[in-house]
Amino acid sequence: MSKIFLFGTVLILITLILFILALNLYLDKNASYTNNLSDKKALIVYYSHSNHTEEVANMIKQYLNCDIYKIKVEEYENKNAAELTKLVNEQMKKDYLPKINKIDISDYDIIFVGSPVWKFDVSLPVKSFLTNNNFNNKIIIPFYTFGGFVNKSKLDNQIKELSRNNNVLPSFLTVYCKFAFLKYRLTHWLNGINFYTK
Repeated sequence: MSKIFLFGTVLILITLILFILALNLYLDKNASYTNNLSDKKALIVYYSHSNHTEEVANMIKQYLNCDIYKIKVEEYENKNAAELTKLVNEQMKKDYLPKINKIDISDYDIIFVGSPVWKFDVSLPVKSFLTNNNFNNKIIIPFYTFGGFVNKSKLDNQIKELSRNNNVLPSFLTVYCKFAFLKYRLTHWLNGINFYTK
């Protein structure tokens, strides 16, 4: 084995370790620490058409063992990505919110709200869910999936406005489900908002 190859391998390992440490410091700096939330009754509500948001929702459910509901939109069923994109573009131009299935949140203290990001906004089905429910005395914890980069604080502000609730904890954003260290980032986020995972 050549000295150059060995040196390159060691350099890559050191770089990877430094990256993980830097990521950890960044996540610690941006985490919000509140009272322990693990003893409160939590619900995960999400919309997912291409299953990316659903994958994250199911990962959260595995960690927290809480109830979970998928937002369903009858008019979006059986549409491929191109058909759905065309329909959604038309609806967004008209500020139209689709009719969704009823989800009762009254028995829960904490609502995780999962949404794909559509044109840098919260998806229309999630907007319908937020506007059609009473979030008084609830804690909302958003999570998003997106095929690029987006301003999380803008999305969080949309959640606050639509739900008429300022009690929104720091959100989680991932570029689909293929981003490196997804499980690590997810558990770190949950621990940071004091949902202690095993």
